Amino acid sequence: MTPIALSHQIEQVRFAETRQRTFCQGGTVRDLRRQAERDFSLQALNAAARSLEVLKEHQDEVRAFLRLSTEAREAVLRHGNTMAEICLELAKREAIADAGGPVR
Repeated sequence: MTPIALSHQIEQVRFAETRQRTFCQGGTVRDLRRQAERDFSLQALNAAARSLEVLKEHQDEVRAFLRLSTEAREAVLRHGNTMAEICLELAKREAIADAGGPVR
């Protein structure tokens, strides 16, 4: 699927709110948008739901990251991939050592 920007996802969630209000007042979706806009709205709402599911799955990590100082968050963003590679390499070496292989 094509990535949809968070700003578009937010717009669609807000429109869903407007749509619900319209339904409550007896209106229909057809009163609000053309077919192409309705199709895009469905795609964007689906993307928003998936984004929220990912955030929910990783909520502890997101919260921990947001508790870091600004400087620490900046360092993680700048050097995160390098640190992840180092951690994976260390874990690999520990697994080899635990299995009786050479210790480095």
